[in-house]
Amino acid sequence: MPPGQVLFLGRIAHPQLLTVADLAAKYPQHTQTVTFQSGAGPQTHTYTGPLLYDVLQAAKPAFRSDVKNDALRYAAVVHASDGYESVVSWGEIDPGFAGTEALLAVTQDGVSLAKEGPRLTAPGDTKGGRYVSGVTSVTLVRAGL
Repeated sequence: MPPGQVLFLGRIAHPQLLTVADLAAKYPQHTQTVTFQSGAGPQTHTYTGPLLYDVLQAAKPAFRSDVKNDALRYAAVVHASDGYESVVSWGEIDPGFAGTEALLAVTQDGVSLAKEGPRLTAPGDTKGGRYVSGVTSVTLVRAGL
């Protein structure tokens, strides 16, 4: 996948390929300043981009209406250009449950991420392990049997 493009696939009705420019233009933008621990020590950055939840909702998740809270059986697997992966459960990002405002950031500290690709944020996480840089794909999967 070329840098700056993200493929959305999995249990969604509308798989799609979006650029950083698409993520900036097609979805409401949110800004957050976060602090987390990384291998290089404490980091504080300001990110702007759409909510992961909004982008996935637009792709129409294949949740079953006849199964109580079926959405809670799902998670987004976020893949990076370097092979790194992280998982965010649907219940974490759904405003009806935890409502964590995980972003697919298109800027970091005011600088565009168009070349390297968006960055997943995980506000509230103390460690930076789920801050995925260079996101190339997001796969909505059903966890469980």
